[in-house]
Amino acid sequence: MTYYHREFRPDWPSGSHVDHELIRMPRLWTHAGLSLRMLRDRPAALFVPSHVIPVIHPRASIATIHDLGYLHEPEAHDQASRLMLDRTTRWNGRVASRLIAVSATTRDDLIRHYGVWPGKIAVVHSGIDHQRFRRHDPSATLSHAGITRPYLLFLSTVQPRKNVVRLVEAFERLDNHDLHLVVGGRSGWMSDPIERRLKQSPRSDRIIRLGYVPDELVPALYAGAAAFVHPALYEGFGLGILEAMASGAPVVTSNIASMPEVSGDAAILVDPHDVRSIRDGILAALDPANRVDLVERGARRAAGFTWERTARLTLDVIAEARRGRN
Repeated sequence: MTYYHREFRPDWPSGSHVDHELIRMPRLWTHAGLSLRMLRDRPAALFVPSHVIPVIHPRASIATIHDLGYLHEPEAHDQASRLMLDRTTRWNGRVASRLIAVSATTRDDLIRHYGVWPGKIAVVHSGIDHQRFRRHDPSATLSHAGITRPYLLFLSTVQPRKNVVRLVEAFERLDNHDLHLVVGGRSGWMSDPIERRLKQSPRSDRIIRLGYVPDELVPALYAGAAAFVHPALYEGFGLGILEAMASGAPVVTSNIASMPEVSGDAAILVDPHDVRSIRDGILAALDPANRVDLVERGARRAAGFTWERTARLTLDVIAEARRGRN
């Protein structure tokens, strides 16, 4: 049985052993709506992939924790959001029989900041869709979208912890007047100063601000990029790194948090606080002497991250929780 608080989509799983229920509650969906279903249905186990365990829950309750960015970059969240995230994470850490962390970084944060017993936490990396993200010729799609090559690609929510301003400063220091910077992703927390900086850049004529990127354009953006640059100040995982690698783009990313864990030896790692380091990393990724090796390393690295593997390991954790094992 799966429970949702948004309208059911036809591409979601279906079959003789899968049932769905939409809980129509705009507020208190989890602690009221989902708790009532727990009383009614008495499930053997509850898996919460990205939220909070309800007040009423079975003994075998498992939650996935994706990141604790609000602790590392508190200025990127307002006080009410930080308080809510802190309370829900603390609650999950206390009542869950098992926790899944999407990276060792997130696991270590749970242990360090919330005192969660290490044996309660299983690290299960996220996966990517290899049918969607693969090497291909994106020329037609990019031309239709008006994207000029060559370009560097940033693709994520625009907010302070993504470090877009330093990326723009690094781009401005590049002596390549044919290169564009594509900044894709919706505006997030405290994005107004970042958006102003993009518009005020002396290279603004070569900065393409896409905003929200439709699903059908995303694979082409990765596949057509001269390099994918993700100098974030913190990530709990960083799916974009693997999506870019699978698509054949060299990757430049940060040497902190989960990003070295995800990228392995297949990316150029930079100090996200140092504009010169970001610039030098971009130059290294653009160097033809490095590109082939980076692309091949990236393809091998990304191949190990599949949703099938994630699902199998997640089911193992749920089974262990049902048996009462940590």
